[in-house]
Amino acid sequence: MTSRLEQQLLALHQVPTIPPNTLVFGVEKTCRKAFSTLKKLAGLTDIRFHDLRHTAATRMIQAGIPLQEVGRILGHTQANTTYRYVNANADTAKRVARALDVFLLEANNSNIDEERIN
Repeated sequence: MTSRLEQQLLALHQVPTIPPNTLVFGVEKTCRKAFSTLKKLAGLTDIRFHDLRHTAATRMIQAGIPLQEVGRILGHTQANTTYRYVNANADTAKRVARALDVFLLEANNSNIDEERIN
């Protein structure tokens, strides 16, 4: 649980008019109706609940969480399933470009060093 979520839940727990055993989101069996209502209120017509899993997986990977751990958090038993959840974005492309720049720079420096030796 993130610190932000923990703080929000603790704040709800402190509201004197809310009984202690009340469900936070009022969802007993499925969150489909609640999610649909929230989408409408937020003006988000083209998002699916499943999209949130993709976003969470991508953000976990960007934060440096190993793919295997992300898979376990998502409940996957196969790494290939987790791979489908990880979306490349502009930051990913920039990191790859920087890594390739470093690789090429090191390769060029290595070639220069070899020429000096020979």
